[in-house]
Amino acid sequence: MAIEDGRERIFEKAEELGRHISQTAEYAYLSAANRDIADDREAVTTLNMMRELQEKILAHMSRGEEPPDELQQEFTEHQEKVQTSTRYQSLISSQANFDKLMDKVHQAIGRGIKKGQESRIIISS
Repeated sequence: MAIEDGRERIFEKAEELGRHISQTAEYAYLSAANRDIADDREAVTTLNMMRELQEKILAHMSRGEEPPDELQQEFTEHQEKVQTSTRYQSLISSQANFDKLMDKVHQAIGRGIKKGQESRIIISS
């Protein structure tokens, strides 16, 4: 019974952590960047085309074939187009900053686990 109560408390704390994360600047910037990209028809079309081309390239490679030069060139052109987009650059930057925040969160959880392992006192709710 105490183990189940402990698990419930973990899930409650995780939900609380999620609420706090959703209120950070990193999350707000990432959400805004995702909305900006989604609202840009040209960017969405280009990204979708890149995914299709990437799938075709991977299909060739999975069969042990070299993808045709034209296919690779078309992918490269779309990739360059996307990478020069300020909205895409904003998305990548925002994602990197959010990932750094989440890395710090994971490190903090790891420190908490380590402290919990070192503690001889069993906490039950």
